[in-house]
Amino acid sequence: MTFLSDTLIMLFSQVLFFAGGWVFFVKQLFKDYEIHQTVVQLLFSATFSLSCTMFELIIFEILGFLDSSSRYFHWKLGLYMMLITVIVLLPFYIAYYVFSNIRFVKRSMAFWLTILSWIIFMYFFWKIGDPFPILSPKHGIFSIEQGISRVGVIGVTLMALLSGFGAVNCPYSYMSYFVWYVTDKDIESLERKLMQTMDMIINKKKRISLAARDMLQSGVADQSIGGFWGMLKNAATLRSESIDS
Repeated sequence: MTFLSDTLIMLFSQVLFFAGGWVFFVKQLFKDYEIHQTVVQLLFSATFSLSCTMFELIIFEILGFLDSSSRYFHWKLGLYMMLITVIVLLPFYIAYYVFSNIRFVKRSMAFWLTILSWIIFMYFFWKIGDPFPILSPKHGIFSIEQGISRVGVIGVTLMALLSGFGAVNCPYSYMSYFVWYVTDKDIESLERKLMQTMDMIINKKKRISLAARDMLQSGVADQSIGGFWGMLKNAATLRSESIDS
């Protein structure tokens, strides 16, 4: 009875997440466009629901909510469903959508080309894991570990590439918002300010030169006056000494 009640709780939450993903897709992501591809909405809502379910199970694991065996079962079920969606459904439908929109490709040929491209994708997807220590005799070919490890390697590689591209492209794209465009009026205004500053500097230099000349002239006059009074003082002193003697 506990497993059944836990399953009903998880099913109810997945239905809520699916409905929330559907509303978010229609009302927020593409509210100004008409999306006629119902499969696209279903795949987005299913992926959104599975992702939220994984996060919900992590919270349940921390809080100790639901039975441990129920959480383990739904965790494995969610991982399998997520891997099927990421490895099988999404690549297959993307390839089918690409081939079906090519004009010279017939609808019947698009299906077979999609299968061929998906087989090629699966071959390279599997061969990517050969250089890495992913294979283990404990796990089979269709185990969760095989899929999660390869998805992790591809995901980390793509995130690194996208992060590097964004780090270079974003400043190049948005640098124009921080650039101040210089017009001819700005140049003329700065030239006038420069000329006013130069005139001010010249005037101050003239004032400094005149002040220095005045100080020099006043110093010479003081020296000449001091010399004349010194001669008179010396003559008076000599005369008084001669009278005393």
